[in-house]
Amino acid sequence: MNADAAGPGTYRFVNLGCPKNLVDAERVASLLESGGWCEAPSPEEASLLVVTTCAFIASAREESVDEIVRAVAGRPPGQRIAVLGCLVTRESADELRRVLPEVDIFCGVAEMTELPSRLVESAAARPARRRDGAAAHFREGPGRKLFTPPHLAYLKIADGCSNRCAYCAIPAIRGDLASRSRNEILAEARGLAAMGVRELVVVAQDTTAWGFDRGDGERVYDLIEALADAGLFEWIRLLYTHPAHLDPARIVPLLRGGALVPYLDVPIQHASDRVLELMGRPYTRRALEDLFDALRAGAGDLVLRTTVLVGFPGERERDFRELASFLESAAFDHVGVFAYSRERETAAASLGGRVPARVAMQRRDEILELQMDVSEERLASRVGTELDVLVDEELPADERPVPGARFAGRFFGQAHDIDGVTYLEGPAPGPGGFVRARVAGAGPYDLFAEAIPGDFR
Repeated sequence: MNADAAGPGTYRFVNLGCPKNLVDAERVASLLESGGWCEAPSPEEASLLVVTTCAFIASAREESVDEIVRAVAGRPPGQRIAVLGCLVTRESADELRRVLPEVDIFCGVAEMTELPSRLVESAAARPARRRDGAAAHFREGPGRKLFTPPHLAYLKIADGCSNRCAYCAIPAIRGDLASRSRNEILAEARGLAAMGVRELVVVAQDTTAWGFDRGDGERVYDLIEALADAGLFEWIRLLYTHPAHLDPARIVPLLRGGALVPYLDVPIQHASDRVLELMGRPYTRRALEDLFDALRAGAGDLVLRTTVLVGFPGERERDFRELASFLESAAFDHVGVFAYSRERETAAASLGGRVPARVAMQRRDEILELQMDVSEERLASRVGTELDVLVDEELPADERPVPGARFAGRFFGQAHDIDGVTYLEGPAPGPGGFVRARVAGAGPYDLFAEAIPGDFR
């Protein structure tokens, strides 16, 4: 396992956090491989273990620290450990080094691409340099090593965020919005297609803000059109769209015309006008109703995902009831629910009217229970229909939820690693293939379908 302290060896990544974090990790892995490093089959067999961290909320920081502690406790002799990403920027390398002295190298968001040179310079590493603002944006590496299934990839079109929502620490970690150029994005997309990617998932902190900082008038809709016109992918999916920046007149033609799969992730955070104003979200409940009415009227069979935040300072019981009522009437296909986490360097940290953690968790659980029924009803409406399913994996015999369900895949309304899956019975292509399937059953999160023999691509 061991390599010379300054030379290449074997590596393994443990990736935490969002798909944007995953893209950063993929680029660092590509840099390592261009320098002669090879991926190990397991963490125990790696001479370098890399933990990419999340620091968005307290629970994410706790998960990151727990993972680092596990890595340190289980490290084999001679293994080096590197900790990268948002936690290092958020907490500072010096502070982490004090509490986690066993870690060899710390690299914040700005320094992630420096990992190969840090490994060469010293087995003990030198102090990470914290950088602020635009300098914190991730620099381009020579390529990507995919940690996703080979047929799927995330394409990050921007970093940072300038929205300044009252609860969010992302600008303090990642800086202001920095959109990548159209040509750079298209070049990376072509490279991903050449690697065999069939589903492209477009991500950023706020994908609908792409281009706001560039001054050339281009918006994300123009970028999606260019990606679709290139004809590189069967599916293009758009995540993390902001309700205030989403233009139905521009997005609906892309959804109807097939440039995008008919799926949108639109995090609303709340539906009480009073709480939305406290959060710094520049829209009202009525604006949300008008937005989703326009999207569904224009795009037909549209699957909608959202995210909400409960327990925000000042959220009264009647505000929460308004949110629950809105979610019930809006009937989203998928809903993610978070309880508020008080974060330093955010406007909400100084707000009064804090909601007890116990109450916030009760509200979260109530929304989850409500949404389970809504999601199951939405999925049940597809029983008896036929759908194209992208196969993700063949399931081991002991992991099949029902006898005969050999494969797990997704129809257009299920985003990878975020939503549920479609379990397939009958003959189907291997991972990365599409199959036509007839939906036979539905649960709160998953579909059960029968593959139509020979209808593969």
